[in-house]
Amino acid sequence: MTIKEMLQKLNYEKLSPIQESVIKNFNKPGNIVGLAPTGTGKTHAYLFPLLENLKRIENVVEAVILLPTNELVMQVAKMLEETDSEVVFKAYYGSMDMDRESERLKNSHPSVVITTPSKLSDLVTTKNALNIKHLRYFVLDEADMMFDEDFMNLIDPVLVNQNIDKYLLFSATITKNMEPFINKYFGNHIFLDTTSESQLNIVYRLIKVRENRLTTLGDVLKRINPYLGIIFVSKNDDIKGVYEYLLGEGYKVTSFSSTIGVKQRKKILEDIHELKYQYVVSSDLLARGIDFKASHVIHYDLPYKLEFFKHRSGRTARMGDSGEVITIFDDYDQPKIDKLKNKGVKFVNSVFVVDGFRALQKKSKSYDKKIAGEVRKIPKATRVTPGYKKKRAEKVKTVIQKIKKARYRNADFRKSRES
Repeated sequence: MTIKEMLQKLNYEKLSPIQESVIKNFNKPGNIVGLAPTGTGKTHAYLFPLLENLKRIENVVEAVILLPTNELVMQVAKMLEETDSEVVFKAYYGSMDMDRESERLKNSHPSVVITTPSKLSDLVTTKNALNIKHLRYFVLDEADMMFDEDFMNLIDPVLVNQNIDKYLLFSATITKNMEPFINKYFGNHIFLDTTSESQLNIVYRLIKVRENRLTTLGDVLKRINPYLGIIFVSKNDDIKGVYEYLLGEGYKVTSFSSTIGVKQRKKILEDIHELKYQYVVSSDLLARGIDFKASHVIHYDLPYKLEFFKHRSGRTARMGDSGEVITIFDDYDQPKIDKLKNKGVKFVNSVFVVDGFRALQKKSKSYDKKIAGEVRKIPKATRVTPGYKKKRAEKVKTVIQKIKKARYRNADFRKSRES
């Protein structure tokens, strides 16, 4: 199929910047590194030209598409089939009987293999079942979520002595963990950065914890009515509590995490796409590239690794849609909030009103830095003891009152306020 035929089949009206750039550069000499925000169509950016350029030789693997999670493998397999139903492909993911799949490979090989690093390593190096000596394209999608300590150990033995025509890597960010792989395999590559061309239409709202996170979450949900809302929770232990709270409040809700089996997760994803739920309470597993038309993303708490904030938030405002990202935070989250602001996240500090939220007006005070500096000098408790938060809050209050009294006594300060 030609790209034009694929676009017509999918009813595409307009290509995104990353899609235009990859299609334009796909057949040029050199490997490709594509950088674009989450939700801007990176998967179709390589699927369109890859499928158009396949020779489709029987029993020859021409392309391997590598992804970080089982869910993404299933998602990309579905996207590929919808784009070109004639291509012979095979997806390998968790819960499959790999011994049986190895036996099947003795009889025939697909043109395209879609899988995770561990499954590819198993088929190529451990079982010696998948023949990739004629491989033309090696694609790494959602790459920044894939490169961990074990990745190179798994992939190097797979790629050794392979004469691959073109490497393609797609990511929302370039991390230090990715650099050794890019330096080793990509050489003098084409770098396509469409980040500045793809501004997502997202409102980033900050809501401060009142009594506790759970009741604050409840207050948030009373003020929104999402098409689909994804609530990200950092600890698997907390997911059950949040899920049961929402269930008790009468919401149509499900939970999603690595503690659930692959087959059950697949069924949950199908139900989510069919809009059987209004809310999904999830670990960061759902942040890894899964494509939903979510109108709202709620950070119940901030992720341990801040790069996941971008991936979580990218579940909304996909492919030109608008979205709202709500972050519930407390004083201990402030350093992470400041880091995210420095990375370009434009938060709107908000408070509750009867029918929604109201943005807090910024107050400009010339001595705020002094207060912040003195508060930072107050040592944090080395041990969590009963009432430790209250004791520190009293110390903070005392420091602020002392500075304000000193300001009032300062005639120059009063004069500056009057002028």
